[in-house]
Amino acid sequence: MGALILRLAVWFLALAIVVADASAGLAPVVAKPLLWTVSKGDNRIHLLGSIHLLPPEVSWKSPGIDAAMDASSVFVFEAPVHGAADAMARFVERHGRIDGGRSLSELIGEEAHELVSRAAWQVQYPPRLLGTVRPWLAAVYLEIHASLMIGASPHFGVDHVIERLARARQARLVYLETVEEQLSYFLKLSRAAEVRYLRSVARDILDRPEAPRALIGAWVEGDAQKLQAQIDAGLSDVPQLREQLLTVRNRKWLPMIEEMLGSGQVHFVTVGAAHLTGRDGLIGMLRARGYKVEGPAAGSAKGPSVTAPR
Repeated sequence: MGALILRLAVWFLALAIVVADASAGLAPVVAKPLLWTVSKGDNRIHLLGSIHLLPPEVSWKSPGIDAAMDASSVFVFEAPVHGAADAMARFVERHGRIDGGRSLSELIGEEAHELVSRAAWQVQYPPRLLGTVRPWLAAVYLEIHASLMIGASPHFGVDHVIERLARARQARLVYLETVEEQLSYFLKLSRAAEVRYLRSVARDILDRPEAPRALIGAWVEGDAQKLQAQIDAGLSDVPQLREQLLTVRNRKWLPMIEEMLGSGQVHFVTVGAAHLTGRDGLIGMLRARGYKVEGPAAGSAKGPSVTAPR
């Protein structure tokens, strides 16, 4: 399952979940998130690879992250959390339903619908609720519930926590895109790619139920190579999804980040870890443009083995 799709779960889950003190009594798990500093002359920015949904027992703050945040005056995120639920609901109302009154089963066929139904029951999501939604939206719903099954929540996600801290400091907040822009990339998928995405998610739920935990485990370990392997596995069946949700967006963000590097202000950029690692990642793009990059390169961020939260 694609790591970056977890970002979308923030909007969906915000519609339905009230979070209590779920961490009570759970043994803490100390994570080592990937943090880079990119500089040009005296100008610099910090880039943190986030996981958008986490279990409450994961502790990821560190002296290095605290120091980078303290040095920053501007905090940058993929899209706003505040007001996102309403924006998501409006988008789904306009673009999330199948046209012409057709059902999902009619659109994807009986065999695929049976696969999707079994996966939905596996993550405790009634299949009838997918009756008329587009395949991409059905896939997102299933991925959300697969994360819920391991106790992950956006309330404990890195983006959500850092945005709360930045607001408390009355720091300047900047967003790389709107919620609508973020979701619109799904509409650029071909119908065949939408269906492949849904089938891939359903197969992963049934055949690789450990995938959400493995993704978080790689992030917890600070192992960029292992994290990238998890991301690649989740996107291998739908290359158009990778292109739209990773490569296209990274290319769009790159000049915005370069502008930050020339602003004279220190920016703390928090985006999904999938956007920073790998062949199309922002870190590689910035290196290729001659910027000085300090921090973990893909495959060199390995620390001692850490057990993923259970």
